[in-house]
Amino acid sequence: MIVRILRVFSTVFALLFVVPAVAVSAAPPAGRILFDVHYGSQGFKVGEARHVWKYDGVQYELSLTLEAKGLAGLFGLEYAQRSTGTRDGNGLKPELFSVEQRGRKPESALFDWSQGRVSVRRDGQERKSGTIRAGDQDVLSLWHQARRVAERGEAVHLTVVTNKSIKQAKLEPAGTERLKLAMGEVDTVRVHAWAEQGELDINIWLSPRHGMLPVRIRIEDEKGGVLDQRAVRVELGVAAQKPEKN
Repeated sequence: MIVRILRVFSTVFALLFVVPAVAVSAAPPAGRILFDVHYGSQGFKVGEARHVWKYDGVQYELSLTLEAKGLAGLFGLEYAQRSTGTRDGNGLKPELFSVEQRGRKPESALFDWSQGRVSVRRDGQERKSGTIRAGDQDVLSLWHQARRVAERGEAVHLTVVTNKSIKQAKLEPAGTERLKLAMGEVDTVRVHAWAEQGELDINIWLSPRHGMLPVRIRIEDEKGGVLDQRAVRVELGVAAQKPEKN
């Protein structure tokens, strides 16, 4: 009898710590998310960001534009990221990731899937290269690829490419959470990405109500610097094609 009770208790205890797979609908084919951007451990608002995406058949386009306000613009916090590529059975398949930052030379990562290589470049000159495999992502496409991990409820190992680095990382579901955002309370599934050798720590909160789109992204660098983007408004389909509201 005691053994049976212990087995039941163990089963219940285990279930409490399992992150269930989340049933989600297909990602909206186009849209726009507006974010407030907070910086540092105190979470001071330093600007606004606009994320736009479009899925056209097997092609995809993603962009993120961060506009700093006040003194924040003097510290290089204004930039534009862009990721383009295709979609297949492994999700998003980046071909080009690029970054333009005020006062700096353009940087990019070029994915050559036929050779299984990625080339990180600055002003057109290669600075480093590495091996890539199916499922690997750039740091922006990761926002949308995270929904696959949340849907399956299982961690994956992958390479995450930025405009400066090529990191081996783990992407794993990290539970559910209700967020209080400027657009109201939102139930979310959090996915955590972290580099196996440090220098990359990203938490992505996905909203099932919005097709598992990212409504908060918190990035912490190896020096403890924090960039926290929190959704103010999510616009889908036709609404995203209209001029932005002030």
